[in-house]
Amino acid sequence: MVSPRSTLVFEAAMFWTNSCFRKFVALLIVSTWSARCLGRDSISANESLSDGETIVSMKNIFVLGFFSPGTSDYRYVGIWYNNLANRTIVWVANRDQPLLDASGVLLFDSSGNLVIAHGGRSFVVAYGLGAKDMKATILDSGNLVLSSMTNQSSYIWQSFDYPSDTWLPEMKIGLRTTNQSLTSWRSTDDPAMGEYTLGMDPVGLSQFFIWWRGHTFWTSGIWNGDMFSLIPELKYFTNIPIFFRCSNHTNDISCAYSANPSDRMTKIVLNSTGSLSIMQFDSQAQLWNLLWKQPSTCEVPNLCGAFGLCNNNAVPKCSCLRGFEPLNILAYPNGYTRDGCIRKIGLQCSSDQFLEMPNMRLPDHRRKLSLLDLRECKLACLGNCSCTAYAYSQLEGCSLWYVDLMNMQNDYDGDGAGTICLRLAHSELAFQGSSGHK
Repeated sequence: MVSPRSTLVFEAAMFWTNSCFRKFVALLIVSTWSARCLGRDSISANESLSDGETIVSMKNIFVLGFFSPGTSDYRYVGIWYNNLANRTIVWVANRDQPLLDASGVLLFDSSGNLVIAHGGRSFVVAYGLGAKDMKATILDSGNLVLSSMTNQSSYIWQSFDYPSDTWLPEMKIGLRTTNQSLTSWRSTDDPAMGEYTLGMDPVGLSQFFIWWRGHTFWTSGIWNGDMFSLIPELKYFTNIPIFFRCSNHTNDISCAYSANPSDRMTKIVLNSTGSLSIMQFDSQAQLWNLLWKQPSTCEVPNLCGAFGLCNNNAVPKCSCLRGFEPLNILAYPNGYTRDGCIRKIGLQCSSDQFLEMPNMRLPDHRRKLSLLDLRECKLACLGNCSCTAYAYSQLEGCSLWYVDLMNMQNDYDGDGAGTICLRLAHSELAFQGSSGHK
């Protein structure tokens, strides 16, 4: 049964322009939320946008409005693609300042700043620099821009200078006055600032880094003028999906890209687990195709955390070593593995035993000892309660570890592969027979 309110809205829509009528019908068909199209692409100084209302770009490509991500009840102001069954957010205005209910309003304050007003308080989205005749417009590029009504071609502020987790075509990432970078969402239900950041090399080279809590997580190639130098894998595509271009001027060290074909919806996203993905939308199948994703291998430093084990052939790639369990039990199975693992049973020192693990990439921070044989190496580790593992080979001699084991990888056949003996409490191995004990 159609509600009286829905009937009134539909009848009112018949008086709108044909363009806005098409927007309205599309939203009724593909949306699972209720939003009222205002029939315009901008908000001026004497107008406002309430929760439940939207503005749509000129060619109906992007929408600006209020939304709740995933299973969250919090409300945010964001930008998403229009007319897609599954809402795809590309920018969030108040990612660290969620609203508790649907009473928020987006408007200009008396100083010309674009603000979200809620419960007698306001959050500044963009500063208008004192201009009183302001206008906020959502463009077909997905860029929200502020301009003066008397000079609309000159932008006072633009959302492309303050990205969230999504890099859109023609958006610049780099070292400019605003130092544009992507920052991941905290989770799929929480757009707050996450732990991963994509940005330009601070040294000034045209090269991209992903950082995890300030530590290098992944690096791209270095731009040398070749459009494949940042991401060499793109050269193997039959149809190249994107074309990069970079500048290395004093005041503008940045890169942007164009989609191929230019009218295909394309995005580069830094997700909440640190992966950077290139995706294009298939309009026939109505889904996003994943074209490229990095980093996705065990070569990523500390991918599985302390006492985590990585396997490139496994899904998921990370698991805890025998005798260990995730530090964050809820997050680890969902890809948030960098907090690592902790022991199930504490070490007992003199009664501890060792689990032999062959074909391993040996962890960092070993301490080498000049000992004659395997037995002496084992006793050296067993005699020090702080020793967590040992390894012995004719070529490398005796290696001991006194710290959390990091960057462990099994089924490894690269340089540095070997057998490591992991120290575990006797009770952890008591019911497993003698196999694997050292």
